[in-house]
Amino acid sequence: MRFGILGDAKIARNCLRPAILSAGHQITTIGRRDPSKGADPIWGDVAVKTYDGLLADDTVDAVYIALPNHLHVPYAIKALEAGKPVICEKPVALNLEELARLEEAAQRSGCYLYDGYMVRYHPQWEWLQGCDVGSRQAIHAHFSYPPHSADNIRSKPEWGGGPIWDIGCYCLLSGLMLFDGTPELLSFTKHKLPNQPVEHLASAIVSFSHDASDEAQILTFTCSGGIGLAQSLQLVGTHGWARLEVPFNPPQEATAYFARADDGRKDLLGAGEMVTFAACDQYELMVKDFVQAVEDGRKTDLSYSRHITKILSTMVEGG
Repeated sequence: MRFGILGDAKIARNCLRPAILSAGHQITTIGRRDPSKGADPIWGDVAVKTYDGLLADDTVDAVYIALPNHLHVPYAIKALEAGKPVICEKPVALNLEELARLEEAAQRSGCYLYDGYMVRYHPQWEWLQGCDVGSRQAIHAHFSYPPHSADNIRSKPEWGGGPIWDIGCYCLLSGLMLFDGTPELLSFTKHKLPNQPVEHLASAIVSFSHDASDEAQILTFTCSGGIGLAQSLQLVGTHGWARLEVPFNPPQEATAYFARADDGRKDLLGAGEMVTFAACDQYELMVKDFVQAVEDGRKTDLSYSRHITKILSTMVEGG
């Protein structure tokens, strides 16, 4: 499959470029706001065009969108209308109205659209989903990184910047992958530093319980774009716990830990038993599945995206 890349972004250069090539596909065209500046030399001998020029390019079979968040929906719709399936960087939409227009465009065009959460493909998540800790009750997730400069797209609220959209989405996705039921935002808080355009830190409590008689299924998470680089996720059940050391950007040799009630108090309150996973590229696995989905005629499914968009937009707009 021949890919066109909308946006010469760092994630496109460092993650998607090697993933697409390793998966056995081509990159033929880069779309830039100003193509006269060319593209990063890492892309090699590819055509550099405007965004719309890329979408009209017959050498492009599929599009990966790495543009700022506020441009995801308009250019995903344009790509779908041009008959090109799309991998779109998260978050795919910034409100439910945008998401509805995007879903309509995918349905109308018949082209496959994927909301690019690469973490779903790492084997550590399949292990965690199958880990026996009894009835799953609680998830505690954390994702943070140091501050970015004021001119970084993550620092521009009008472009959909801020850690809630940028990384809070991964924390919320963890609940969708590990719990049943429909997520409901119970409470949240966020803190903004003086003269800072986006939130500094945000935390939320989300319930996935089916009704009042069910056992609790609660996700608590914190995300920040202004503190130390850190990631963690722990799932706690009635008979034990399981923990991913680096849940969202795992190293080549990822590790996880777990302990069960049968192991005894020492293990439950200690480090637990370690599990290691074979080296893999979760982006490459995502690309392979995307291509297979296109070839199989798989239907677009944005059900997770709908929950994420609803809850995160409430956090961003409220408080």
